[in-house]
Amino acid sequence: MKKKLPSPRTAVIHELYDPERGKIIDVSLFLWFSSPNSFTGEDVLEIHTHGGRAVREATLRAILSLKGIRLAEPGEFSARAFMAGRIDLTEAEGVADLVAAETESQRIQALRQMGGSLKELYERWRQKLVSLLAKIEAEIDFSDEDLPTDLNSVICSETEDLLSEIKNHLNDNKKGQKLREGIRVVLLGPPNSGKSSLMNILAGRDVAIVSNISGTTRDIIEISLDLDGIPANICDTAGIHNATEEIEKEGIRRSHKEAKISDIKIMILDGEKWPEIPSEIIELFDDDTIIILNKSDLVKNVKEKIVKKTPLSISCLTLSGIPEFMNQLTEMVKNRYELGDNPLITRERHRLAVSECYEALKRSLLITEIELKAEDLRQASNSLARITGRIDIEDVLDIVFKDFCIGK
Repeated sequence: MKKKLPSPRTAVIHELYDPERGKIIDVSLFLWFSSPNSFTGEDVLEIHTHGGRAVREATLRAILSLKGIRLAEPGEFSARAFMAGRIDLTEAEGVADLVAAETESQRIQALRQMGGSLKELYERWRQKLVSLLAKIEAEIDFSDEDLPTDLNSVICSETEDLLSEIKNHLNDNKKGQKLREGIRVVLLGPPNSGKSSLMNILAGRDVAIVSNISGTTRDIIEISLDLDGIPANICDTAGIHNATEEIEKEGIRRSHKEAKISDIKIMILDGEKWPEIPSEIIELFDDDTIIILNKSDLVKNVKEKIVKKTPLSISCLTLSGIPEFMNQLTEMVKNRYELGDNPLITRERHRLAVSECYEALKRSLLITEIELKAEDLRQASNSLARITGRIDIEDVLDIVFKDFCIGK
């Protein structure tokens, strides 16, 4: 006997039956969302079961036995919501980021994007460009009419204002992308200085081999940390020195590569040898470097500075100085990457499109022909529209939804 659907958006408790066996599976919570008032804009029934594996498997088996029902593809619900106009592409990406969020900053950034912060910013810019285009089209189509004589200067002034705003948006040190993907922190130093020991301390488990034998670490070892809500990827590297063995040389080459792409460098030095530092190590010091001296009980002159930096003494054996080091690292990360109030670029496809918009606007200021100026403004507007999915969406849909969870 067919049961009547519950009232929309009203939770009801009911037995969940296997239609083939006619036996009860679970006592579940049902929520009915009628079109168009659902996430996807379609009719949607949510079934909230108890969380055991047996219940879950029996429920799926029963549902999939019904004609015309299949499992959703990765990101299919969000894709359907986008196609129905319920969300734009940036909001869909925010959904995926919220599901994947592991730290507080990631959660807040994803929630803002899912709530439309990026969409509203890019749509505001696009509306400005549409307004500028309307003024230019008026000058083209109604050149014989009595239009304002300073129209071109108004267009240039408004374009320059928009350019300044977009430039500030682009000059963000890729903060939004780094918050989403994790700040890259690399442990560097000569062999046997304590890099692997510190790595194990940070991980809270033995992820790296610790040995007195030089060259134990050959490849990059990576862990993830939550630094007061900000995600960080910590990388242990091979000790930097003049190696002769080919595999060791490759490990050192990878250490230098990590040093170049990292956001923060932790230079770990042997306190017993301080301040004698090999030149190839000193060359890596910069404003992104935190210098720490391991084996603090053996340090003789901790106050001596290298490249205007006072090192921090620690002991990986006794854990002395480790809390102070973690505080320094966390403060450095927060000062550079703490989430502010303004919407941030979170994906490379956004950055490329905004950069295209910026370049088109710059070209428009250099062009005197009114028709060519209009074309550049149109290209700038189209670049922003591609971010939210207003135009030319087919080539980006797979990119946006490929990393979603199944169904989400």
